[in-house]
Amino acid sequence: MDIITTQHPVSMDARPEWFEHANAADRQHYLALERDLESSEAELAKLLGHFASVRVYARYIASYLLNNEFGSDLDPDRIMTSISHVFEVGSKTLVQQDERTLTELFLYGLHDQGQRYEITFKGEDLPTGLTRQWLEDALEEDVRAAYGAEIRSHYLRPAVIRAMGEVLKQRLALTAFTAKIQGHLGENFERIMGAIAGDADLTLECLQLHEKNRPLKDVMVVRNRNGQGEWLLYAPGSPGGRDWYQCVNLRGVGIAIGEWTQQQKGRDYLTWQSHALDREAITGYLKQVEAKPTLWIGVIPAPNPYIDNAVLNSSVSNVRAWLVSNEEAMTPYGYRTATTIERQYFARLNTELRALHTVAVREGGFISYEKFSYNLIKERLGQLLAEHGEYTPLNPDHIVVEMSPNEKMTLTQLIIKEYKFEVVDNPRNPLYPRLILTNDHPPLKALTIQGIANWSRTLRPGEKYIDMLRSIYLDMNNSETAFKRSIHFEIQQRQMQVAIMSELFQGRLLKDKYDRLRELVHTLSSIDTIPMNPMGEYPNEVLHNALFQFHIEGRLVEGVFVFRLLKDMLVEEFLYTPDAPDGRCLRPMSEFVLAVKERGLGDYFYRRVRYTDQRVVGTYITELELNSNFTDAPVLGRNSRVRNLAATYEGLIDRIIADVDAKTESLNDIISGLVFNAVTAAASVISLVYAPIGLALSAVLITKSLLEGAEAYNDGDRAKALSHFIDALIDLALLGHAGIKGKPVSGVQKTLIQLLGDVNTAENLIAQISGQQRLHQRVLEVIQEVLDDSNSAKSKTLIR
Repeated sequence: MDIITTQHPVSMDARPEWFEHANAADRQHYLALERDLESSEAELAKLLGHFASVRVYARYIASYLLNNEFGSDLDPDRIMTSISHVFEVGSKTLVQQDERTLTELFLYGLHDQGQRYEITFKGEDLPTGLTRQWLEDALEEDVRAAYGAEIRSHYLRPAVIRAMGEVLKQRLALTAFTAKIQGHLGENFERIMGAIAGDADLTLECLQLHEKNRPLKDVMVVRNRNGQGEWLLYAPGSPGGRDWYQCVNLRGVGIAIGEWTQQQKGRDYLTWQSHALDREAITGYLKQVEAKPTLWIGVIPAPNPYIDNAVLNSSVSNVRAWLVSNEEAMTPYGYRTATTIERQYFARLNTELRALHTVAVREGGFISYEKFSYNLIKERLGQLLAEHGEYTPLNPDHIVVEMSPNEKMTLTQLIIKEYKFEVVDNPRNPLYPRLILTNDHPPLKALTIQGIANWSRTLRPGEKYIDMLRSIYLDMNNSETAFKRSIHFEIQQRQMQVAIMSELFQGRLLKDKYDRLRELVHTLSSIDTIPMNPMGEYPNEVLHNALFQFHIEGRLVEGVFVFRLLKDMLVEEFLYTPDAPDGRCLRPMSEFVLAVKERGLGDYFYRRVRYTDQRVVGTYITELELNSNFTDAPVLGRNSRVRNLAATYEGLIDRIIADVDAKTESLNDIISGLVFNAVTAAASVISLVYAPIGLALSAVLITKSLLEGAEAYNDGDRAKALSHFIDALIDLALLGHAGIKGKPVSGVQKTLIQLLGDVNTAENLIAQISGQQRLHQRVLEVIQEVLDDSNSAKSKTLIR
């Protein structure tokens, strides 16, 4: 549910700190304003009815069908469903199990015929006729498509527009009074109230990031029409921590907003505030500003022609346009008019990606450096004890090395950090270094502090990790490696299909090209075994549709490909850019220059080449960005056709080894980055209530509008929801600190911990992101509690 339609009841326990210090009169006035806002929001929600949000609509449809069929008052939010989808990957079988309310299942939809999931219903006093067949009949019409087709007309109703104006008026009044009490407005409170009331000397204008873009949704200014006096910036939920800001002039407003662009939260906020049709361009623009702050050009007020009592009409119209475009972008016209088979196939692809991404973290990806180090030292310790006839359960996390009274670490952490030390006589501190076992660890007679000191200098876990990559991850005869390779391939193939379908749904791909691209991706399951010309193969010699690797200045861009379609000797090329910063995964090759110049993809390509290739590629990208006459995209290279997509897995391993050899980053940093990327990719698809249609929507839109749990559904301001994964981990790192000890773990945090899989990996990643050396003991306890309670997860992936 969106900010404009959501009620915000606030309990006394949740009151802000300033409220407790305010005088009685201010408290009463605040409460009165709050009641006015809640009343206006309730009236708007009443007028919109079941079109208040897609979730409300899905609940309404499910309730109607239940009551129509069974004649009883059944609540679809209280009926739980357990679905199970089975599919093959390599020589193994994956089972994806998900628990959803019936409302959520109506949003998610069915799989295509022949690939339907198994389903069971859970709840009290359920009718016997509530079966899979009933569900399939009920979901013949796609709920999201039906909602998207009708939403615009409901927001055009005059009564709804008037109610939206009243909500905006009450919200401005409440936030302005709050800002006044906090001292954020100086003497300007009355100016805001005057502007809201229609004072002819004042105006209230929405802001644009660029004259070509539509105004931001909630970001606006109050100012004098004659241009004199301070400009008052309204930006609810902004990263500056305020709703209102005092600025000297328009330039001051631009500077204030420009400061937000240097933080991820600020860029997310501005992206979320942007109109759906502008979001792709704005995402790219903000990515460029992040890398080069001098590209920030400030903001522009959108002229407001309305005066007197109609002064808010322009802002209301802007909010209405934002809401409608946002909902329509989630279910674009191409999705609404797609065939049932296409929509259901899209749902199945995303179910299978949930499973594949989860397995990629746990089984199919890279073992974390922390877990590898734990296993390594545990193995060596076991060998040592066995040589001395000791056979004791071992846990390196419960063996502590104390270097001094103020410095200690577990044996695992010592090995992870490659902390080297020697045992020497120290008269000033004769007790250290020393070995301590926690109370629950059995005694170890053969283990000495001298032995640990020797391991600290000779074990070299980094070198052994690289040796492991070479001996196992590159051994195609190893069954474990074959499975990892299969997972890598299956994810790539399905992501390509999702990208192609998303382009079709968004009207950027004609049906004929869509069919040919889908068929091409399907053929990638087979390996081209036809011998290649010994003299090499040039792209123009390939007389059929094919996939090619993408190179810049002859340097391979890992994971990026070009689809080359050939029909009647006419060649069309499409650039595949998974996880591109502008959210678009497939685009015509002719848009390459635009993507780099205006969509922020230069850094994206730069980071996907080997370290030793980055200087050449970086020079090329810089010249392209600075040269206005640069219009030529890279061309396909000789011998670049992909004959075996699964073999690109070895290229990923080779790049990791090459970058470590080039001393770019520590091995721990590289592997931690890969693990984090895999975990967040898995957490994204696990946390989504339903598969996003518009991949051009940025990640912030997806995570802030579709996440499961109370954060998204109960917090009307989705930009404030705890949904950004980095924020979730930082917030988790603060558990145990003063004032936060009783804070519960969120659903997002549980998902991330369960995917990370072990305490050491979770601790090191969270500590690295939060900037802490070690985490509070309470955080480690919470991590272990979540790992021990894995059965409570709503999404599970099994391997058979």
